[in-house]
Amino acid sequence: MKRRFLLFLSIIFFLSLPGSKAFMAGSKDKTIMSGPLAPIKGRKTEPNFYSMLNNSGREYQSWVKSGRSYLNRREYEQAIWAFRKALELRPAEEEARFLLACSYEKRGLEGLPGDSTNWDSLAAKEYHTAIELADHLPSRFNLALLHRRLGRFTEARRHLEHILLINSSGIIARKAFTELNAIFAQDMRPKAISTEIKDWQTHD
Repeated sequence: MKRRFLLFLSIIFFLSLPGSKAFMAGSKDKTIMSGPLAPIKGRKTEPNFYSMLNNSGREYQSWVKSGRSYLNRREYEQAIWAFRKALELRPAEEEARFLLACSYEKRGLEGLPGDSTNWDSLAAKEYHTAIELADHLPSRFNLALLHRRLGRFTEARRHLEHILLINSSGIIARKAFTELNAIFAQDMRPKAISTEIKDWQTHD
């Protein structure tokens, strides 16, 4: 009799423990308890994190490959569509942002009649996003060229000087140095010509 009573008390004590599975299953708030996520070290791991969430690594590469093919064939609207699909799968991938920006810019340079879309603005936005994600130097270089084409010499120099500060050697550094010299000449030349014309008119 005493043994049965002790067994009964033991069962009641076990069921009343707050950490038991029975308590967790019968809890009314049904709060999901989980530990903190492991820290993501470095920006380059962020695309991999999105890939794991979406389980879409293979699909992303397929869209990028298709987009590059369209871009090489100068089918810019199809390229834009492909790179947008890639970004739906990996929003934090600077590669796709850069390629989408290139497609926007090339589409705008076609200058089709009746097209009122500001393709340069769309391209600049994607270049900026790629820079924010991983300080993507090719995006900085292309953005500098875009600014130069639009006459924004100060912004262009800022991006080119940043490239040389981060990477003083290599192909992109040599291109950045060449563009800096060209921008300096382009920025200074109109001012010199206008000054000469003004002085000539004054003396005449």
